[in-house]
Amino acid sequence: MLVGIGFDIHEHSENSELYLAGLKLEGVGFKAHSDGDIILHALCDALLGSVGKKDIGYYFPSNLKTPENISSLKILEKVLSVIEYPSLKINNITADKAPRVARKVLISLPDKTEKITMIPINQTKIIITWI
Repeated sequence: MLVGIGFDIHEHSENSELYLAGLKLEGVGFKAHSDGDIILHALCDALLGSVGKKDIGYYFPSNLKTPENISSLKILEKVLSVIEYPSLKINNITADKAPRVARKVLISLPDKTEKITMIPINQTKIIITWI
């Protein structure tokens, strides 16, 4: 069994749109070279780490090699290619997010990730952290 744990953090930015779990939400976004989707970035790092690959920054550096404002859904698609996803079986995905956006993310993460990863919705969940 392979296990991966991902973590991502970005500084808030009034100049950025908020994306979480592939969903554009109202609110202050995160300063990032990509769309700053901290949930999908953490998922990508978990997937990469589970098979002993380098982290997301190696494959998507914050420079000219990576298109500015790239969608984290596109990053996830590339990561699935890097980890040779068709030869793996992912049992579940768990994401943790504060309650202010949790209701929308609860709906989005399973829906968005199922389309890309083909992981059934009942194997994807959100843990709400009260802060």
